[in-house]
Amino acid sequence: MNIKIVENALRDYKRKKSVIETTLARIKNYKDTINDPESFTHIFLGSPREPGMPRGTTVGSSVEIAIEDKEKSIELLREWIKDDQSRIYPYQIEIEQIDGAMAALTKQERFIIECKYFENMFWRDIEINLNDKFRQQNYITVEGIRKINKQALELLAKILEPYYMRFKVKS
Repeated sequence: MNIKIVENALRDYKRKKSVIETTLARIKNYKDTINDPESFTHIFLGSPREPGMPRGTTVGSSVEIAIEDKEKSIELLREWIKDDQSRIYPYQIEIEQIDGAMAALTKQERFIIECKYFENMFWRDIEINLNDKFRQQNYITVEGIRKINKQALELLAKILEPYYMRFKVKS
């Protein structure tokens, strides 16, 4: 498998993870609202009438309209939950795959991968931080760190190959 695929996935890891987290927080708020409908007065759904349509007279009391609107709001929230869950599902699977593959790395390999791809650090900064964090007898230079990085990427590519090859376009 091409290591570039893994590198691109690692570079996009934090963005996808934040999309998942914000979407799950939004879903939680929707569910809280559905479970306690008295806690909200309304959900802004846009204009109650279609643009350009003439205004008609109100049918029923304002209480009936409020209840009807709340029921419609709850139904709309349920639709939004389904939409959001289906939108983040592929991201969740990919993040789980990457997390599982990262567990196969040593602490040093994982540190290098996280610094390079998640934090977008320069090789020289990774060198300084790695040697400070792990305090080894032998100082690891940028060249050594690049070698460790390449080996870690090859291992990740081997582990992630079944996942990413399913999406490869056949020519």
